[in-house]
Amino acid sequence: MKGISKTFTLLRPFIMNHRNAYLLLIFLLGIDIILTIAFATFFGDIADAAVRADFNKIKSLVSIGFLLVAISIISSFVEIYFETIATNGVKRDLKNHLFSHILRLPTNKTSDFRSGELISHFTNDIHSLEGVIGYSLINLIRLPVIFISVFIYLIQINVTLSLLSLLVTPIAVVAGVVFGLLLRNNSRTIHSLIGRINTHINETFNGISVIRSFTLEKVFFKKFVYKNESLYQLELQNAKLQGWFNSGGSLVSSITFYVCLLLGAYYVSKGIMTVGALLTFVNLVNHLVYPLTGLAGQWAHFQRSIAAVERLVNVLEVPVNSDELPSNTIAKPIKKNIQFKKITFSYDENKKVFNNFNLTIPAGKIIAIVGPSGAGKSTLFNLMQSFYKPQIGSIFFDDVSIDNFTLSELRSTIANVPQETFLFAGTIKENLLIARPDITEDEMVAASKDACIYDFIMGLPKGYDTEIGERGVKLSGGQKQRIAIARAILKNAPILLLDEATSALDNETEFYVKESLDKLMKGRTTLVIAHRLSTVQNADIILVLDKGEVVQIGKHDDLIQTPGLYQNLNQLHFQSKEDKTLSLAAHG
Repeated sequence: MKGISKTFTLLRPFIMNHRNAYLLLIFLLGIDIILTIAFATFFGDIADAAVRADFNKIKSLVSIGFLLVAISIISSFVEIYFETIATNGVKRDLKNHLFSHILRLPTNKTSDFRSGELISHFTNDIHSLEGVIGYSLINLIRLPVIFISVFIYLIQINVTLSLLSLLVTPIAVVAGVVFGLLLRNNSRTIHSLIGRINTHINETFNGISVIRSFTLEKVFFKKFVYKNESLYQLELQNAKLQGWFNSGGSLVSSITFYVCLLLGAYYVSKGIMTVGALLTFVNLVNHLVYPLTGLAGQWAHFQRSIAAVERLVNVLEVPVNSDELPSNTIAKPIKKNIQFKKITFSYDENKKVFNNFNLTIPAGKIIAIVGPSGAGKSTLFNLMQSFYKPQIGSIFFDDVSIDNFTLSELRSTIANVPQETFLFAGTIKENLLIARPDITEDEMVAASKDACIYDFIMGLPKGYDTEIGERGVKLSGGQKQRIAIARAILKNAPILLLDEATSALDNETEFYVKESLDKLMKGRTTLVIAHRLSTVQNADIILVLDKGEVVQIGKHDDLIQTPGLYQNLNQLHFQSKEDKTLSLAAHG
């Protein structure tokens, strides 16, 4: 019952959005019941008229028969059309809602889900909801109403045969409950396995270069074959359960039909019933039995759908960052400073990255952040962009807490060039338009020139309209990073975050890009995470982080003369360069 409650709590608003279609289907349900009884009565009346050789009656019944057929055809068409409107409308709205919800999830929650699992929700789980949103939902009303209507009508024909037909009721109900629960458990396993298969496929295609490098093709293929075979066996098991259930229902229906037919034939021979009454009864008795087996089948189908709903609920119950999707807005300039006040933060409960951390960054300055791995450099960037929230404390832009900003306002204030560049499948132009959809051709060209990527783009057969492949696979690391820099230039945000933005460039290109970055950084508050100290020597302020604390602060010339972590990192940096030079010379 808990699963049923959750299912309808989730689906109710989406079903209500298409209530007119569902109301029409309920109306057609009434037409269907009337047609069912009318056709059975028609067959009985025409049989009695034939037995009596009443040809005038037969003639009048023929026109009625044609009318019933016409109504049935029209009703069937309208029913199929509006069922499609209702069912696919609910699926469409649910997909939109799920996609929006995932986009608004906090970063730490998004990372809990595998991409393959999330894809499976769209490709498998939502499409498995037929048992509760399509005509199956109407059947929850339709089948009991048909059963009651037909039973009342059959009692008027023959009480004994009608009561005899009810003996199948407990068998059908028990079978439906048992098979429904078995199908639900099996379907839950199937949905979960499909999610894992999608994850395996997604990781295989994304990591194809690593797989080839380590010759893991056979390993990944065997894993896929094993999972695929497991899915095949589970689907066979589902088919067996469904087959046994359907066969059992057919057996019960057949036994009921033949018992009523034989006993009815006996009543006809004794003059208790007419031939027409028997024909009407045996036509309708199936409509008395199949609602029972149909309800049981509906229950089984419903249980399979609940298994899919449970997986969707696991995502949709996770609280989101905001009620609305963030979008590009015009950012206000930072005039005074950025402040981190009493920040305490940890990714998990075991280890704090920052504990009562305080820092003031003056506006319009270039701030370099250096330190060993795990010092908290990238975490500062994550907190500033509200990818994560500190457990204690807050960050202020010009004395205004970022908690008072909408996500659109906050993230429009910041342009970020990460160390690991991500480009979307599509063209170079489409990736640049991500910065601002309204950028002009001239702005795009200017940004490309500043990022030292213009000549490369113009050398391509289609220029800016060149397809770059998934994740920019057709470009080199340096080319991808220069496009990312051009994208940051186009965003024109007052705060610039650079996570070793030139790390993938060769020395010559790095020289030119640094010139363009120098232009970009003028008038902006720039934070640079530096893994190579040569990139920060001209910074206005250098912050040395270690274990979540600022252990040194100053300019390069001062810090290099002061014993401490910066001096040690500098010595390691140049020692590493010296070792590489000697190694290259030895191999030369």
